[in-house]
Amino acid sequence: MRIPPVALLDLMDRPNPEPSELTDAPARRVVRHVIGLLLLACYFPLAVTAVTSGHLYGLSLSLTTRTRYAVIYGQFSVATVVFWWLCWLVFTRTLLSRVTPRQRLLQRGAAVLAGAAGMYAAVPFSIAHAQVVGHAVFGCVMAWLALEVCRAHRVSLRTTLPRTAVERLRDWQITITVLYVCVVGGVLSFLLVHLIRWTGAGVPVMKGGQMATLGVDNVGTLAIGLVSTVALEDVVIVAATTALLTAIRRPAWQIYTLVCIPEVLLHAYLGLPAIGMLVFAAGRVWLYRRYGRLLPLMAAHFTFDLVGGGLMLLQGLPFWYRPALGLLFSLVVSWAENRLKKAAKSARSDEQPQPATPDGDSPQPSGHPDPVSTR
Repeated sequence: MRIPPVALLDLMDRPNPEPSELTDAPARRVVRHVIGLLLLACYFPLAVTAVTSGHLYGLSLSLTTRTRYAVIYGQFSVATVVFWWLCWLVFTRTLLSRVTPRQRLLQRGAAVLAGAAGMYAAVPFSIAHAQVVGHAVFGCVMAWLALEVCRAHRVSLRTTLPRTAVERLRDWQITITVLYVCVVGGVLSFLLVHLIRWTGAGVPVMKGGQMATLGVDNVGTLAIGLVSTVALEDVVIVAATTALLTAIRRPAWQIYTLVCIPEVLLHAYLGLPAIGMLVFAAGRVWLYRRYGRLLPLMAAHFTFDLVGGGLMLLQGLPFWYRPALGLLFSLVVSWAENRLKKAAKSARSDEQPQPATPDGDSPQPSGHPDPVSTR
C-alpha cells in the first residue's frame, strides 16, 4: 500500500473541487433535509447500540420483548418515511416534460419497489443471514434517498466512474489515502481499548472482541453487513452531509460536527475508545471536501472493514496466517498500483505532440517498428 511520493504530492497540489451551486431552496430547508437524513440513517444502529451496549454508560435497557418490538416499530416507521420521501422526490423529478414515458415508468416503478423493499427489510427475520441482508437493502435505499435529495437541490456527489487511465490512477491514490485514514482511526480506537483494559481505569470500554460484539461470525455475514455500513456512513453521513452543507456555504466546523458526532455514536459500542473515530470521520470529510470523489471513499472504507474484520475472524488460526495474509494483500495492492501507473504513463505519453523535424513537418511513421534495446 505504498504511494509514490511524487504522485501523492501532485495529488495534494490539485485545487479543491468547486462546490455545486444551490439556487432552488433556502439554506434552512437544506439543513432540515440533512438532519432528517441523519436521523433516518442512524436510528436503527443507535437503537441497537443503546439496547446491547447501554450498560457501558449506565443505561438501564434490557433486550426484553417489549424493547425489541419498540425498536422494530420505530424502524418500520423510519422505513415508511423513507418510502414516501423517496417516491415523492422521484415522482417530482420524472414529469413527462423532463423524461420520456418509458423512463418515467421505469424510474417511478424502481422507486416504489425500492421503498417497499426497505419497509419489508424492517420486518424481523428468524434467519440471521436474512436479517443482515435486510439491513443491507435498507442501507442501499437510504443511499438512493440521499442521492435524490442532493439531486433535488442540484448538488452532485460525483459518483461517476473513472474513464481514462489517468483518472483511474487518481482515484486509486485517493482510495489509498482514505485507507490510511481509516487505518489510523481504527488503530487509535483499539489501542485505547487495550490501554483502558490494561489500566483498569473504570471507564466504559467494550468487553469482548468487536466481531463478537457486532454478532458477526463469518466473512460472508461481514461482507453483506458492510454494504449497509458503507451506504449509510459514506453516502449519507459523509458525502451527502458534506456536499449539501458545502453548497449552502456553511462553515467547516458545522460540517465536521454534523459528521463526526453520528460517526462516534455509531461506534459507541466500543465505549470511550469510540473517540478515536473522530480521526476516522474527520479525515474522510477532509478528503471528500478536497477531492469530491465518493467511490474511492466507499472502496477504501469497505476494504478496510473487510480486511480488518476478516483478520479478527481468523484469530483461531495459527498466528502466522494473519501476517501472511497481510503480506499477500500488500503485494496485490502494489501490483495493482504498478499496473495503473504504467497505464497512466502510457496515456500521458500518447497525448504528447510528436516532435517536429527541422523543416517544421512532423515525422511520418515508416511502417517499421523502432529497434528495441536489450541492454
